[in-house]
Amino acid sequence: MEEVLNQRGAIYLLSDSHALDKACELFRISYTHNDWDEANKVADYLHSLAESLYHTQLRNAADGKYETLDTKHPLVFYYAYSYLAKSIYYQNIGQYEEARDYIMKYSEMGWFMGLDQSGHEEVERFRFLAKANLYMIDLLSGKKELLPEYVQFLHSNDEELLPGLVSITEAANLNNWDIDELLNEFADDIEIFEGYEDRANRVYYLKLVNQLAIYYLKKKQYIVALNYILVSLQFSIGVEADANFRTLVALFETYRDLATPSQQEQYQTILLRGLHNEKGIKLDNYGLSVS
Repeated sequence: MEEVLNQRGAIYLLSDSHALDKACELFRISYTHNDWDEANKVADYLHSLAESLYHTQLRNAADGKYETLDTKHPLVFYYAYSYLAKSIYYQNIGQYEEARDYIMKYSEMGWFMGLDQSGHEEVERFRFLAKANLYMIDLLSGKKELLPEYVQFLHSNDEELLPGLVSITEAANLNNWDIDELLNEFADDIEIFEGYEDRANRVYYLKLVNQLAIYYLKKKQYIVALNYILVSLQFSIGVEADANFRTLVALFETYRDLATPSQQEQYQTILLRGLHNEKGIKLDNYGLSVS
């Protein structure tokens, strides 16, 4: 895995960053590209490295030696992040109970020895993330009765609104829920999300648009769905999210006869910017297929 980390083409992986930080960035890249096999391997490597460094620190502390790691975050962050990464992996392959198990692991990291103030802050941060992500898993598992409670949670925690809407829309697609009223409630927020410039939120927005396209296709609102497909194609280029591009092209082609002349013109413009190789999203999970 060290060899993989050092051979990635991205500039930020060719720096002198600590292997823990490189692993976190590599997981984010795998997540963006929906490369779940790679993401799983990186998560396992990250946990193995964080655990090894933790035990080394414990031994050194017992001998009166204290070493500071040259990392962006305290060690407890990487230990917890490895569990978060595993939960994301299992969530995205539809194994929700396994995802829940890993969420519970990072929900309580207070046992971690040697925590300073920043370490305790990370423990609290992951405790909050676990609360939010348990809602997501329950919704994806079909527990629609939790939806009002989760929406209230999102109203109280704006930073969770965008990833929360991704999960709600995906849950609706998986479980055939009608969420028109909820989407109307957050329509202004969804419009604002399009203007986000940081990469993490743009990736979340791309995933939301993908789910909205699927949602409206299932409802046979084809013009609306095709608009979202076009937005997703545009964003796939902008954030180099190759994992969406080819499947979305095939999906647009399937419904191309239903597109307006303006939509077809926009589609051709996007294609001229270049087709990318990617692995695609599993539309069959939602009862859709492409020809």
